[in-house]
Amino acid sequence: MTSENKVVLVRVFDLTRDSEYFHAAGITLSPGDKCVVEHNGLRLGEVLNVLDAGSGLGEQLERVVRVASQHDLESYSRNLVDSEQVLSSAREVVSRHGLPMHLVAAEYTLDRSHLRIYFTAPHRVDFRALLRELAGLFGVRIELRQMGARDEAKIKGGIGRCGRIVCCHSFLREPRSIPMEIAYDQELFVSPERITGICGRLMCCLAYEHDTYKQELAKMPKLGTRVSYGKKKGKVISHNIFRRTVTVLTDDNERIEADAEKVQVIPSERKQKK
Repeated sequence: MTSENKVVLVRVFDLTRDSEYFHAAGITLSPGDKCVVEHNGLRLGEVLNVLDAGSGLGEQLERVVRVASQHDLESYSRNLVDSEQVLSSAREVVSRHGLPMHLVAAEYTLDRSHLRIYFTAPHRVDFRALLRELAGLFGVRIELRQMGARDEAKIKGGIGRCGRIVCCHSFLREPRSIPMEIAYDQELFVSPERITGICGRLMCCLAYEHDTYKQELAKMPKLGTRVSYGKKKGKVISHNIFRRTVTVLTDDNERIEADAEKVQVIPSERKQKK
């Protein structure tokens, strides 16, 4: 692998925890190494993979500046602490301006030339006066970035209903909108609160097995279908795709869990007449 064509995949240590490809010409790196990259300012990161991208591609990417030194690691740790102090001071300024903003987090670039502050708000906010005061207060270039509820959960983290750290904070890099139809497809006829995440939106994990549910349910009689099971007749009121069974409410008001392959669909009268 020529040094000119060397490209590395780096997990950037910013609040969004993006993984990006960088040009690493002339710098020897291995997975697990810490490095400094140019990514909207200088930022610390960890190498995930090293590869040869072919001639010319590396020049189109942002670059690896250097292997991280002990000083870089100490600066990163110090910036984390100072960012919390910045957030506290910035909240006082926001309160004084009377703006409907909730400041979520703040982060410095490694060289402290740039400070980014994330916030949520119910609508667009004119923060020009706030921006000028914050720039004068902290003496650096300030960027205020508005985010949604899912983005806030991704940055701050938390414990989900499963007892684990929420997916968007631990591994899910690009959360997507989860429509209520996904819950209906899985027959989750429960109160919305039981399938809502800490962000106030439907839980991302509902999408993980959605395709499997649709494939398996397609092999079973639909809810409300009239079926016979042995000498019993009734209608399907629920499915269990893992046991591959259906629950049948019989005509004499008995509930039976039956093997889906052993129930017989009773043709409707309309189909019989045809």
